[in-house]
Amino acid sequence: MIMTDEHQHKKGTTTVGIICKGGVVLAADQLANYGGFKANTDARKLHKIANNMAFTIAGGVGDNQAILRVLEAQLRLYELEVGQPTVKAAVTLLSNMLSDKYQYTYHPFSVHNLIGGFDTEPRLYSIDLVGGASPETKFSSTGTGMVVSYGILDAEYKVGISVDDGIKLAVKSIVAARKRISSVGGDNITVFKITAKGVEEIAPNKSLAIAKNY
Repeated sequence: MIMTDEHQHKKGTTTVGIICKGGVVLAADQLANYGGFKANTDARKLHKIANNMAFTIAGGVGDNQAILRVLEAQLRLYELEVGQPTVKAAVTLLSNMLSDKYQYTYHPFSVHNLIGGFDTEPRLYSIDLVGGASPETKFSSTGTGMVVSYGILDAEYKVGISVDDGIKLAVKSIVAARKRISSVGGDNITVFKITAKGVEEIAPNKSLAIAKNY
């Protein structure tokens, strides 16, 4: 695959999604790399895409921004015409966008995304660059630090984990990746919790305080 500057630059990510009792936790580091240069230490890698779900980005920034714009617009239209979208509806929309790009151009978007949300229950999906969507029943991770974060998640995840403990585990897994992988970092860790009440971003000072414990 021929890599454009947009694909090559501004990468270096760890995102995590965790299924909890009564909700989903999504978390991401905040470092964007431009080649080997730390271009931005406050990069936004978590985005609310509907009142009941959010989306993580890993890969090329330009590709992810293009996808995010369309995804937000389509879900907003769906909400106006049909009502609150299900997580599966958002995943199907994203999967079709990625699959169509690959089928018609043989040049997929440089992305790997998670969608987490709550409709009738907590849901989490991992979607790869050609649109392959995998429902996750426990947790998932993407990005350059995923190998490290999976080690923490595998060792410490428990079925029925509370949302509060899920937040701590998500932060811990990203801190571990940040210590081991030079392209993972940033000023803080962004954390969302998604429950029947909707999407809530954890206050930066709280996530920073949790990170300092690890």
